[in-house]
Amino acid sequence: MKIQTIRQFSGLSRFESWASSWAKKDDVDIFSYISAMCNPEDCLVFCRLLFPDFFVSQGAVLLNAKYDHDVFVVWLTKFDGDARAVEKIMNHTHLYDVFSGCTDEVDDVIFEQLAEIIALSWRLALKDKFPDSKFSVDVSNSDQDYGPTVTFYQVFE
Repeated sequence: MKIQTIRQFSGLSRFESWASSWAKKDDVDIFSYISAMCNPEDCLVFCRLLFPDFFVSQGAVLLNAKYDHDVFVVWLTKFDGDARAVEKIMNHTHLYDVFSGCTDEVDDVIFEQLAEIIALSWRLALKDKFPDSKFSVDVSNSDQDYGPTVTFYQVFE
């Protein structure tokens, strides 16, 4: 019995263009594409986004890459010491910003699927590093957001 970890991908125009160049299209798959087109160093660097380092300050769990003590203090003051609200704001990650250097046209469906995968990996990383805490990892893509976003914050019961 097959158990899928993530849903089937859609909108993979680069992969589909590459696969269509093969005489036997049924003989190529995602792993063939990885073997032919992807650099292991790029994949390894991308793991920093999927499995980030965290910084804990005054009970708040934050993405280490986004942590700035002065900014943290400003938000903590603004939210009257509510670490959860600060986590939501400071961990808020816009995928359009993550890939701002990409000059290719990328369909929004790619960013939406990627946001779901990042959320899954953050859930796994948070559970591994903070086994006694509970977190909500949210994905959004509303008109108020700048494209798909991912954030996380602690849930207190």
